[in-house]
Amino acid sequence: MMSPDHPAALPLKRNLREQLVEQLGGDIVRGRLLPGETLPNEEKLLSRYDVSRTVLREALNVLSAKGLLDAKPRRGTIVRPRSDWSQLDPAILGWRDDPAEPIDDNLDHLMELRRIIEPAAAELAARRGTAEDHAAIVKAYEAMVVAGNDVPAFVAADVLFHIACLRAARNEFLLPVAHAIRASLVTSMRITNRDSEQNRTVTLPLHKAICDAILARDTAMAREAMQVHLDDTERRRTALAPRKPARKAVKR
Repeated sequence: MMSPDHPAALPLKRNLREQLVEQLGGDIVRGRLLPGETLPNEEKLLSRYDVSRTVLREALNVLSAKGLLDAKPRRGTIVRPRSDWSQLDPAILGWRDDPAEPIDDNLDHLMELRRIIEPAAAELAARRGTAEDHAAIVKAYEAMVVAGNDVPAFVAADVLFHIACLRAARNEFLLPVAHAIRASLVTSMRITNRDSEQNRTVTLPLHKAICDAILARDTAMAREAMQVHLDDTERRRTALAPRKPARKAVKR
């Protein structure tokens, strides 16, 4: 059951279903509600959140559809194992990226995904990308240049650059992935791109190499340039990202 020291919920006054989904979903993804834990019964949840029965059931249905909850007859609603969650659901990724939480393995997994996908996508962008696709990559790169010392603007343009490269690959299965990881990309880049001087002297040249290779339709160079960029990203992320302290072994 929900622990007694779980933070008290505030009454939800507008966009009730969405707010309840946000609060419960965030509690699950951030570990305040653990897999296998049973939610309080319906009457207690109605009292706790001050919502109607319809709003509560709709919110629980939304979370169930995302793989977070499972309603069991005579057992109540249970938090499902992480392996059952829709891990690329944008809402779930957004709940993970809580600025109040320390950086953990989520960004390691994001980097693994980027290494698998982005070099191949850059190669495909060089081979298949249309003039319009390539113009979008150039526009995003130019926005990075214009951003200068404005780190938030630089990060926003950097994200658009990588999304544009994935779009230019012209593989319809990459687009849902691109949209799904957008929030995690922003979180990662806020770490790796926080130094405006390194953005100017290192990040921009690496992105220009990617852009130039794609525009030249040099597939091998596009793949290599993206890989070199990801190597640099990993180096900076490893050096800068805070880590959760190791958990002490529990004596039994």
